[in-house]
Amino acid sequence: MAPEQPAMTHPIEISPNHDLIRDRLRLCLDSARHDTATFAMLTVVLTPIFMVVGTIFLVFTLMIVDVPLVDHLGYDASVATGANLSLAFMAASFFLRPTQDCQRGRRGYPWFVVGALLFCVLLGISYGTTLPATAPGLFWSLYLVFALAMLGCIGHVYEPHDDYYVGWVAGPILIDDPFTIEDDIDRAHLSLGLVGALSHLIISSYGEIFGSLWLWRGLNDHELSASVEFLKALAAKDSNRARTRMLSVGNASARDIMRALQKLEMILVVDGAPRLSMKGRELLGLKP
Repeated sequence: MAPEQPAMTHPIEISPNHDLIRDRLRLCLDSARHDTATFAMLTVVLTPIFMVVGTIFLVFTLMIVDVPLVDHLGYDASVATGANLSLAFMAASFFLRPTQDCQRGRRGYPWFVVGALLFCVLLGISYGTTLPATAPGLFWSLYLVFALAMLGCIGHVYEPHDDYYVGWVAGPILIDDPFTIEDDIDRAHLSLGLVGALSHLIISSYGEIFGSLWLWRGLNDHELSASVEFLKALAAKDSNRARTRMLSVGNASARDIMRALQKLEMILVVDGAPRLSMKGRELLGLKP
């Protein structure tokens, strides 16, 4: 009976300067981990400041809407209605003249769908619950969170500039004086541009933090070695060898390696295929 054959593996070959390049890569990962930790700390520290700015903005939005027009709803409901109308007006101002990218369908509208769903949540807690009257503190806390999340989604694609001026398009219904910046439509764009950008910044920051949790674990020596040989295979434009290097470490490690190399900008993904970047060539000591 023939002896049992050992399982096929893909050994990682050690090439010249391998250890030196691996140490450089480890230092790059340590630096990225330090930067991520600093970024996370600043985000957490600055979030309360942003929430204060958001609260001030929420009060400011009530100045846009003539709240006495809805006073018959009762004080609590009228204030919430004023805030809802202000948010709706600013969001609708985008569609009067969206950016060229959105007009071409390149970006934006899925984010507005999410923003619209969040606005529906605001309407639900405003009129479908008794929170405005029974628990105003909880209501306005929830309202602020959902409102900023909604504006963050809009801020992902909103880019205020001169082309947004729509005085001659909207007519006298939406604006008072087409030659001043104090018009309602202009105030809406200024407010949406500022708060949308800030909201999107905070949401993106937390997304970056939670999306980089894998970075805290880092890469072990075996994964670092595979990363170096993978980069060398890309430099040699040997796709089969690069694929073999990823197969040698398994799916989970391969995923972490790809994340790390993309995070460090060592590789670029072009048409679904990894390509060695300028930083990757510098790491390997290759000429640009």
